[in-house]
Amino acid sequence: MKRSKSAPRRTQEDRSAATRARLLEAAVRSLYTRGYAATTTMVVCEESGVSRGAMLHQFPSKVDLMLHVVKAVYEEEVALYQKALEPIEDPRERMLAFPEVAWQVLSRPAGVAVLEIMQGSRSDPELSARLKPLQREIEQDSFRQAGAIIGHVGGRASSTATRLFVWALRGLSVARVLTDEPGDIDRSVKLLRDLLAAATENDVLKVPAAAGRPRKKKSVK
Repeated sequence: MKRSKSAPRRTQEDRSAATRARLLEAAVRSLYTRGYAATTTMVVCEESGVSRGAMLHQFPSKVDLMLHVVKAVYEEEVALYQKALEPIEDPRERMLAFPEVAWQVLSRPAGVAVLEIMQGSRSDPELSARLKPLQREIEQDSFRQAGAIIGHVGGRASSTATRLFVWALRGLSVARVLTDEPGDIDRSVKLLRDLLAAATENDVLKVPAAAGRPRKKKSVK
């Protein structure tokens, strides 16, 4: 009679990663449903089923956890942009697809959670001090990733345009919570695509000749 092979024991690194994943999921869910102020470490522990001691071992403070959410969500977003945009072969269509794809990415609960953290930093001095340099690093990396995924957009306002569209869409994600007419939001997203198209026609932006080879995503530290 053959003995059944037992499953390999998980390493400490595996257990730690699983705990962090549970805490991330719970933090995003709480931020999305409750907002920043009500998302306490105790709430996240209850939502995740992780003990307070285990959470503090991974994230000594709420600020540490919130920064992890921002970094982890950004890395998810890059992967989503790659999956949605890379299959589009025509450079112009790939660029014009950006507003709708960005809306799908940023309006997810995880995207709203990050916006809650940003808003919460206004009244949390420690979070503000530590979030600002991280956000600058993420923004610079996002420009590099856009060049790799979409192609290097020319023109006199390429970085400014990227920033404008991203923050316009973040604002629309808040508006969606407050409106009874989701069609209004959809029309606004379509208008952003039309504005992008118009910008390429008057040389504010120039369509990339071809997208560069996608770069392997490095974790933001």
